[in-house]
Amino acid sequence: MQIGRRELFTDAKEITYNNIIPILQNAFPLHQTNAMRMNFLLDYEAGNQPLQRVKTYRKDIDCKCVDNVAHEIAKFHIGYKWGVPITIVQRGEKDSGNENEVKSLSLLNEQYEIQHIRKKTQRLARFVEICGVGYTFVDINSDYEDGESLFNIEATDPRTTFVIRSSYYYDKRVMIGVTFRTDEKGNHYFTCFTKDARFEILNLCKILNGRKVEQKETWEHAEQSGDINPLGIIPIIEWIRSDDRMGCFERQISDMDNLNLLISDFTNDVDQNTQAIWHCNDVDFPKETVILEDGTKEEVLKKPTTNDWMQTFTTQDGKTPFVKPLAVEYDYSGMLNNILSRRQIILQNADVPCRNDNSGGSTGIAMSDATGWSNAETIAAAQQNIMEGCKMEEIKVVLRAIKASSHTPADSPLLELKYRDCQPNIKRNKNYELANKTNAWATLVSHGMNGYHALKTVNLVDDVNQVWADSKDLIIKYQESLFNKGGNEEGRLQGDYSDQNENSPSLK
Repeated sequence: MQIGRRELFTDAKEITYNNIIPILQNAFPLHQTNAMRMNFLLDYEAGNQPLQRVKTYRKDIDCKCVDNVAHEIAKFHIGYKWGVPITIVQRGEKDSGNENEVKSLSLLNEQYEIQHIRKKTQRLARFVEICGVGYTFVDINSDYEDGESLFNIEATDPRTTFVIRSSYYYDKRVMIGVTFRTDEKGNHYFTCFTKDARFEILNLCKILNGRKVEQKETWEHAEQSGDINPLGIIPIIEWIRSDDRMGCFERQISDMDNLNLLISDFTNDVDQNTQAIWHCNDVDFPKETVILEDGTKEEVLKKPTTNDWMQTFTTQDGKTPFVKPLAVEYDYSGMLNNILSRRQIILQNADVPCRNDNSGGSTGIAMSDATGWSNAETIAAAQQNIMEGCKMEEIKVVLRAIKASSHTPADSPLLELKYRDCQPNIKRNKNYELANKTNAWATLVSHGMNGYHALKTVNLVDDVNQVWADSKDLIIKYQESLFNKGGNEEGRLQGDYSDQNENSPSLK
């Protein structure tokens, strides 16, 4: 039974040149246990799901069928929760009229897009949803060319990446971020980041980049110059899908194994009936003479083969011979219903809604409840709170990388952007709610709500900052026309029929 990914801790107050190797040596075995479980989950989702049984009857017929429900569960969670890219919007607890902040946020989203963040987010999502954890690595783009992003960001494999937290501090802060590779000879090369330093370690026993760091230097990616961490922050960010750090289908593995067993046994029974063993009673098979290899003759029974006809007759002593297949009587309809019911329960327990409903769609509240979409949205909203926290940690590192880059223009608005100004915008597109969202936005704007906040409230567009920057002037004019339309010298707040006489075509 899976128990989720274990967190790695150290009780050290700080990480130094002298204690980093013992800390890694203590933490790495537990990471290997996590990696082994993650590898099992990734293989299971790919379809490597061995049956938990040994067939003892008709071993010549052994169908092993896999109904890969794990892939269906993972595919839904990745698409539903991560299908729309995470954008950065202005935090709501401040004046939305700050055009510099809106422009800066638009530029930040543009930097992410240059990094192909949509593709990389899908890679991250697969690890997070299947393995329960995932990691992103942020670095300064030292090979910057005009038109490229000022930072690099990658979604790393959680089997070769981990963080070590502190049990000394109450907030369990991350003390070390580690990523490693293995060469063809089996040597492990670890790259370890602390808040101030970067260490290259071989096989948990030797620091390759030499000396202890005494002062800050320029960090370029040369082989022996990585002592200083110029960001002043650990650039490896851990993402989790839940506090128990379990995958989206991990709790249903035993049920899915049982489903595969049911389907395999059902298929075996169909195959066994197709290749049935014939049961004969009181049947006298004819004899024929055959010549053996040594030239001798022998009489043998002539038994029927495939496509042969067989006739039986009532014998003189009154016996009635019969020939019929030897088969187990199955309740086929009951078995099929059991398989379908078991499959649906697995999907329901994994928070996957019904997608083959025949009652006319899932647009209403009652239909959303009945098909499971409301529950899926509730679960996704709860996970969104965790995802936003992880994204904020990533944004903090990204802003550090932009400010530390020597290629950032001195007048770039990104240099003025603060961590507190940013807020992740995580949305889930539901096309059947498009009309409701549009009507809600129009109602909010027409009743005086700021258009920028209205866009954030209804969660309608991908890049709120860009849409607001492009539409701000027209939205403001529209609101002014609404609120100025009803005011006149008589102090009326809205129009009435008194001003229609002069406009009536019957009076002209």
